[in-house]
Amino acid sequence: MDVLWRKIENVFIPVHKYSDEGTQELPGENYQHRTELFPQEFSNGNVSLKLKQLQLADAGTYHCFVKNSEWSQEARTELQVAAVAAVFIDVLGPQGQGIGLDCRSSGWFPEPELQWVGKNGQNLAMEIVTSVTQDRENLYTVVSHVTITEGEDNEDISCIMKNGLLKTEQKSAIRLSSDIFPRVSPWLPAFWVLFALALIAAGVCAYLGYSGKETVLFTYLEP
Repeated sequence: MDVLWRKIENVFIPVHKYSDEGTQELPGENYQHRTELFPQEFSNGNVSLKLKQLQLADAGTYHCFVKNSEWSQEARTELQVAAVAAVFIDVLGPQGQGIGLDCRSSGWFPEPELQWVGKNGQNLAMEIVTSVTQDRENLYTVVSHVTITEGEDNEDISCIMKNGLLKTEQKSAIRLSSDIFPRVSPWLPAFWVLFALALIAAGVCAYLGYSGKETVLFTYLEP
């Protein structure tokens, strides 16, 4: 019996060939050391192909052709490739009146959906800046930034990335103590108001003094 696995693109690309003649197994050029059949299962009708070290480029339609001296059969199957990765949250420290957080993860396919959620499980109602890049293997890297302000619902923060193809998700969570948020002195607003009034008063005094000098000079020069 002969077994031939091929990938269908513009042409048939050899993936793995098995022949009873001399018990030969020949993986395709792009599949060296990555394919395996199960000859001990052939008598049970199992001619499955095991594809190892999976790559995004392996996605596509595969064709299996089996024949012997009396009959032949063939079938097709579709291979979809997906990837997930661990998610991490980095604390960047105080930013303005809040705490800056980064959520990052590398090695996703397809592009994941990202969510920041608070203690109540609702999406954070804050400005979120997210960047998405792809590497040479077309895997996605996602980095998302948010500044968390103090509040009861913002103590427990989670970053969730979802793979729509696999219907799965990866999550990272962090608890922010109220002690780490920047504190504003109750006297600070009053200080800035007084400081602004002092600047205005100084400007008025300077203007009046300058106007007085002009008047005296003009009077002195009058014939």
